[in-house]
Amino acid sequence: MNDLYALVVSHKRASVDQIRRLTERDVGQLRYRLANAGAEEVYVLHTCNRAEYYVTGSSTAREAVVEDIELPADTIQRLSGPAAARHLLRVAAGLESMVVGEDEILGQVSRAQEDGLSHLDGTLGPIVEKAIRVGKRVRSETRINEGNPSMGTAAAELASRQLGDLDGVQAIVIGAGEMGKLVAKPLADRGAELLITNRTYDSAKELAQRVAGTPICFEAIHGSLSKVDLVVTATDAPHPILDEATFDETNVTVLDLANPPDVADPARDLDSVTLFDIDDIGSIVDSAMATRTEAATEAERIVDTEMEALKRDLKKREADEMLSTIYDRAEELRQAEVNRAQNRLDQNGGLTEREREILDDLGSALVNKLLSTPTRSIKQAAVAEDYETLRTVADVFEVPEEPVEPDTEEQADG
Repeated sequence: MNDLYALVVSHKRASVDQIRRLTERDVGQLRYRLANAGAEEVYVLHTCNRAEYYVTGSSTAREAVVEDIELPADTIQRLSGPAAARHLLRVAAGLESMVVGEDEILGQVSRAQEDGLSHLDGTLGPIVEKAIRVGKRVRSETRINEGNPSMGTAAAELASRQLGDLDGVQAIVIGAGEMGKLVAKPLADRGAELLITNRTYDSAKELAQRVAGTPICFEAIHGSLSKVDLVVTATDAPHPILDEATFDETNVTVLDLANPPDVADPARDLDSVTLFDIDDIGSIVDSAMATRTEAATEAERIVDTEMEALKRDLKKREADEMLSTIYDRAEELRQAEVNRAQNRLDQNGGLTEREREILDDLGSALVNKLLSTPTRSIKQAAVAEDYETLRTVADVFEVPEEPVEPDTEEQADG
């Protein structure tokens, strides 16, 4: 984990456009570039809200990620060692998401692993695998993904509570701005058949195309309300746009998400109108966020526990790799000396097949006995992070790459 580096550009520091400029690039070409810059392993995570790059090997490799795109320094987060690994675990757990606990990120982390599996054949591979397991564990053991934490999903939930199954329900969304977009998608996902209107018809048409709805002119609102069961209004008008007369011959549920309200006060009291405002929906969001915030605390504990387990696993892996190198070298020496002895004995009358086996077994037994104590010492030193002992062992047995001392978990922001 000591040679792990990460470069993160996310919604916390960067704009959507800055992130998009990164995520639109060809990932295969990017991996090739990073490999040429000294990366031994590469993991690329691209989503709407983040562009994250993890590499092992040379620290210069992570800087090659953004060499073709100019970004302000304060939009880039640089992490190394355990801090980089912990960040990925938190991402998969949903703790770094714009909406805490959202489920989509776990699938994105998994797909990025599948796409780059051939580039995850060392230390980084187990770290990504651990992140995915952490994401699954957090969602199975906590309530971090429960409830409706956005205004859009909360509005759709409130409509479902009032009208039941929304499949086939006729609805009109008045206003194609941000709030209208937030509500239209979850309504469409639940099967509602949507009319979309906006003062600017092109905006209504664009949103309608995104949610398989039907755009109508703004002037057609009054004639359409008698045909729908649900009215969602979310314009930025400075005064009410729907009065008592608007609701003649209707029996509708209305979600007034505008501020100031789109529905005039007298219309709010009509028997034919069941009205919920932005405060009603906000209470659902607040309740969901309270649940998720509480669950996030437990999720952090899971991340801490799994992070310690990851460190132990990687220390064991480091020790096993060193031991494998040592035993391979010892086997080469053993085989060479046994062959030498057999050749000398062959010159003095030769050996039976059984005698050759005994000589070979003797060599193996000597190697195992001689290495038993170093084996215990290496495993203990790795767990205890006794890098002085590991360096000494590496020097004695001529292990090609010396272990290096780990970076702290503090992040270095550029």
